[in-house]
Amino acid sequence: MQHISKALHLGACSMVPALIHAGYVTAQEVQNTELPPITVSAHGGLAIPYDSTGVSVEVVDIAQMKREGIYTAAEALTTLPGVYITPGGGTNQKGNVAPVVIRGMSSDSYTSTMIDGMRLASNGGDTVITSNVLGRTDLFTLSNLELLKGSQGAVYGGGAMGGVIFMETPEGKGEPSLTLFQDVGSHDSYTGNIVTQGRSQNLAWFLAASYTRTDNDVQQANGNTSAHRNAFESESRSEVLRLDYFPNEDNQLTITYRREDSEFGYDSMDPFWPAYNHYRFRSSLFTLKWQTKPTKELTSSMMAGYYCFDADYGGGYLQDMRNFQLEWRNEYRLNDAHTTTASLAWNRNDFDCLSGGTTDNQYKNLENIIGFSVEHRYTPTQNWNISLAGRLDHSNVHDALFSTRAAASYSFNNAQTRVFSSVGTGYRAPSSFQRSTAVFRSPFGAYIGNPDLSCEQSVSVDAGIEHHLTENHRLSLTFFHEQRTDAIKPVWDHELMASRYVNTPGHWTCVGAEVALQGSFASAMDAGYKLSWTYTQPKTSDDTQIPSSVRQTWVADVHCSPFADLTTGFGFVAAVGRSHYAEQPYSKLDNYYSLRWYAQYKLNEHVTLHMAVENLTNQKYVTEGHYMDPAYSFISAGTTIHAGCTVTF
Repeated sequence: MQHISKALHLGACSMVPALIHAGYVTAQEVQNTELPPITVSAHGGLAIPYDSTGVSVEVVDIAQMKREGIYTAAEALTTLPGVYITPGGGTNQKGNVAPVVIRGMSSDSYTSTMIDGMRLASNGGDTVITSNVLGRTDLFTLSNLELLKGSQGAVYGGGAMGGVIFMETPEGKGEPSLTLFQDVGSHDSYTGNIVTQGRSQNLAWFLAASYTRTDNDVQQANGNTSAHRNAFESESRSEVLRLDYFPNEDNQLTITYRREDSEFGYDSMDPFWPAYNHYRFRSSLFTLKWQTKPTKELTSSMMAGYYCFDADYGGGYLQDMRNFQLEWRNEYRLNDAHTTTASLAWNRNDFDCLSGGTTDNQYKNLENIIGFSVEHRYTPTQNWNISLAGRLDHSNVHDALFSTRAAASYSFNNAQTRVFSSVGTGYRAPSSFQRSTAVFRSPFGAYIGNPDLSCEQSVSVDAGIEHHLTENHRLSLTFFHEQRTDAIKPVWDHELMASRYVNTPGHWTCVGAEVALQGSFASAMDAGYKLSWTYTQPKTSDDTQIPSSVRQTWVADVHCSPFADLTTGFGFVAAVGRSHYAEQPYSKLDNYYSLRWYAQYKLNEHVTLHMAVENLTNQKYVTEGHYMDPAYSFISAGTTIHAGCTVTF
């Protein structure tokens, strides 16, 4: 239930770099509570303790995020080291798309999203699946949100060169309960959610419905606002269901269903290229999974999933995607030292696009991919963990493609210190949209594909150390190096008056470091803090900054409970050296920071009040630059306030 705190004590259970520690309980409660280990899904999708992996993985504490007044996956990810998301999504619209940049260079098309084991991927041409999902998935319908950084996540398939985002629908637990959440705020914003869950004997259920809307009130740097009423209005409805059946302790059947309908307006407010459109999206996700443990050594699962995504961008520009997945996964534990995981998967992706409302600008893409992956984990001692993984994908479009990963973790100094490292390779195949020879004109501009495009390739290396300074305070340092070759990007073709896709000569390279410090003072008003800084050098081989990248990101949070049932704190995010998707000089983005205050008060066992103020210092930073005149750049909405309550029965 939302108002019940859970504690993750740093002395009893270490955390991944900058993992947000949860809960505000007394020191006596911490001492008397046996805490579960934090697990991650970086190895074959099977949860293992985070300190048994050498890969860079972050875990979002969802309960803590909601206490801080953060309610979407995109907003929660910005609290992790090295993650930058355009504030509020495209043109600063809350509820709109949320392009993610990981460690300075990983744009949306390089990050793969998984929900309940289903890869929400499209090889047909839609490169905004991840940004759409992150911008509108709320935390009320998630029990797990993880980020696997760099090409180490490529063992889950193509398009994961920059990372993988894992999300999972909650399993119903405990006695039947009902939770109602309401939140209202600036710009006529409203968020409502209702959740019922529980478990009765062999059946568990989780059922939720959400509604959110906002006018956004977007403006330009010159003070202009749209002439259209509710021009940037965003509205979204979603329903989520999960059912679990446990015939016995060795078998589990899980069914999940997620549906979303959303729409929002977009006005370019551009005197050179005026455009006003109303976008509509509809998506559905269905998964069916059977997990069994036939022997003590073997765990096996069979999963089937279906994901559809329909988009109407206005002006006769339509997209339809149908994605079907079958996966058979097995984990065999030979002994305490050796564990092997292997999977066989079939992905079928059917993508249709209609541009300008005419069949002349219509294309279809059907791709079938057979993927086989295997990973072996070796634990020679309690302190050592080593893993080797590989994946082979065979596509009817791109033939055979490989991705690999190796990782190691070693603890010493009575487990006070841990060193870890990993290396991974990955790829991203060009979409059918990028390979097409026809010119497509949409509200976003005109594009022409290139049938001679090659697959992008990547390799990334991580090495780090984490050390417990004292029982409740931890410092971590991670170095990373990622290089991408044959990067695909659009360039302007003056003859065709359209953007044309090409493979970039040379390489794109990002070198940097992440530093994270966090801790808690259980005896001092249950105070806690976290601070992280990520420094990167996202450069092309001709020494220019990579498009849609950022050189530095800062994340900080400090909170306390000055008296029982009240929690309050401040959060801080900042980005330095941002670059836009375009290369024109006017499209450069300025540095920015945002300071927020939040508070939550537990009125009684049934009612909890909350409030948050975003952008306390009313910063007017640029969120989307203009290609010709900076006066027409979109800027942030300034200070916003929202408040509400949670009622639990």
